[in-house]
Amino acid sequence: MPPKNKKQKELVQDERFQAVVLTDCFETRFMPLTAIKPRCLLPLANVPLIEYTLEFLARAEVNEVYLMCTSHADQIQKYIDELRWSVNSPFTITTVVSLELRSVGDAMRDLDNRGLVTGDFLLVSGDVVTNVDFPKALAFHKSKKAQDKDHIMTMVLSEGSPLHRTRTKLDPAAFVLDKVSNRCHYYQALPRADGKPSAINIDPEILDDIQNDFSIRNDLIDCHIDICSPIVPQIFQENFDYQTLRTDFLKGVLTSDLLKKSIYAYLLDESEYGARVESWSTYSSISQDVLARWCYPLTPDANLVDSSYSYEFNHIYKEDKIILAQSCRIGNSTCIGANTSVGNNSAVSKSVIGRNCRIGANVKILNSYVWDNATIEDNVTIDSSIISGNSIIRSDAVLNKGSVVGFDVVIGAGMEIPASTRIVDKPLVKDDDFFETFSSDSESEEDDLTVKAGTKQNDIEYVGEDGTGVLYMSDKELDEDSELENNSVTNYAGVMYQLSTLNLSDDSIASITKHKTRKRRASKNRRLSITSFVSTDFEAGGFSDDEEEEDFTKEGIATVERSIEQNHDIDTAALELNTLKMSMDVTHHEVRSVTVRAMIKRIVHFVSTETLNAIMATNKVFGTWSGLFRRQTFCEADRVDLIQIIQSVCAELDTSYGHEVLFVALRNLYDNDCIGEGDIFIWWESPESQASEDLIRVRSLTEKFVVWLQEAEEEDSD
Repeated sequence: MPPKNKKQKELVQDERFQAVVLTDCFETRFMPLTAIKPRCLLPLANVPLIEYTLEFLARAEVNEVYLMCTSHADQIQKYIDELRWSVNSPFTITTVVSLELRSVGDAMRDLDNRGLVTGDFLLVSGDVVTNVDFPKALAFHKSKKAQDKDHIMTMVLSEGSPLHRTRTKLDPAAFVLDKVSNRCHYYQALPRADGKPSAINIDPEILDDIQNDFSIRNDLIDCHIDICSPIVPQIFQENFDYQTLRTDFLKGVLTSDLLKKSIYAYLLDESEYGARVESWSTYSSISQDVLARWCYPLTPDANLVDSSYSYEFNHIYKEDKIILAQSCRIGNSTCIGANTSVGNNSAVSKSVIGRNCRIGANVKILNSYVWDNATIEDNVTIDSSIISGNSIIRSDAVLNKGSVVGFDVVIGAGMEIPASTRIVDKPLVKDDDFFETFSSDSESEEDDLTVKAGTKQNDIEYVGEDGTGVLYMSDKELDEDSELENNSVTNYAGVMYQLSTLNLSDDSIASITKHKTRKRRASKNRRLSITSFVSTDFEAGGFSDDEEEEDFTKEGIATVERSIEQNHDIDTAALELNTLKMSMDVTHHEVRSVTVRAMIKRIVHFVSTETLNAIMATNKVFGTWSGLFRRQTFCEADRVDLIQIIQSVCAELDTSYGHEVLFVALRNLYDNDCIGEGDIFIWWESPESQASEDLIRVRSLTEKFVVWLQEAEEEDSD
């Protein structure tokens, strides 16, 4: 009898269906707001984003939910404890806190280390809004698993035209799918360079393996909902270099000759909706979709969080106890929270107004989002902007398209905020310890950023003498051109376009490499010109008049990239490079050049995909692969040449982080005994390192390191 009970207990245990929610996005696209509050708790249509995810999990009949938390874990835990999910939840919720997580890959490895998942599980981001009929998706997953023993994951994708407003403009991608089975055979991110879509490069052998007809799809919206088998976290564990779920894991599995695993795509039908709030543009578009009832039953009048919204014609939602002046005008697609008042002759259209807000007289609010407890005084104009909680916009102020007003900010009377400007109440600063800040990867960027009062006076030119707040910039050392780029305004109307310029200028995750051509200094040893690290096909323009060197450049970079992606050991990578060098009869200088460019290309991949910031990415790549340079430098001149190559490549990067990559790279090479103090001093004083403004600019951070080395040498001499 006891063995029978034990067997029954084990059977119940195996029937549990678990979900893992990534509450941290591992990005800073919503800075400066996410320095104060996690993205999953930011309101969308006056409902915290995490509510949409938990509601989806409840309808998916999940039994156990694990919330993977990194930054602001205390706020998330408090929210869960105080609301309905701690009492009347259809599933158990466990908060898993790990401050060391820096990417989806880290979260999956931590999940594997803890041994939390016992079978197939649902992996979802904490900022997903969806009404997908999940039992159908789960049945699809189980049927594919029964047919294909190598099936390990099902992705949930939604069809949408290239201009569909919930499609991300940051991470477009192409999928090659079997038309019959929907098995995914190839994946490639399609980052856009200078507004031009990239081409895709497919190995013909991949297409030969497809038994049925296939389609190449770039019209799919990634819902960031995946049904995974327990082997998925294990693959992340075995491939420590995997950081992202798509560009690393998915592409790695599909191209691996060893794993031989299969991944399928489940496509939503027309009645289903799924999208992730991953940028300012998708925040606005998904908000409007919720108001327009495209995500039914997830609408404001569903009253997910003890609210009392009622639905009126033209997609107008009003909660109890609101006060509307008779002469005010409430336009279509508008939501107004409880205890909010709107004054005489004010007009609100295609906007969301939170609870306990006061809107004065003659106010115009269009395509904007005003969060709880905000005050808008008389004669204010707000167009395509976000006003955070507890903020005050004083009389006669104007907020132009794309403005973001942080928590507790006060915009003074009569002030006009330029387009795409972000204002925060106090400066956000990093740790003052210079070397710890730039050499440690133990803290996330948002955790490093802290609010420090009194470190800077109010920016009067933005908030006025009666205002409170400072301009938020992703890098205080941006030059005038960079500043203009960050504050540029597109020609499209609506916040989903006006705020898109903010997505690539966040602190810690630096902008994608600037795509502007620089004139290179002529030298005896000609070097490659990097036009775009994020284009699909790496273009090497430095040897256009010499086919042999150009071929070596492409082959050499591909060799190093392959070694990094497949995590070869240093000896194997060095042997492959040396074999290529001898077969093509090139110099050690060219070998050093392709090695540096491949490694920095990998760094830019981490930065542009917002997997790691520039400092952490450089620590990771150079910390692991700097040993290659011991096989490529044999004298002082070689080591100085190596430093000069790194400086030249870093000078071509985005100005917001090129100086960080140079400093951290040299620090790693120095710590790993690949270069010495003397090599650094010779390079620092050489004319070549100061031959252009770009080269001088990129040395700014390294100057402190050089001074530190000089002082240490003087102390040793004494």
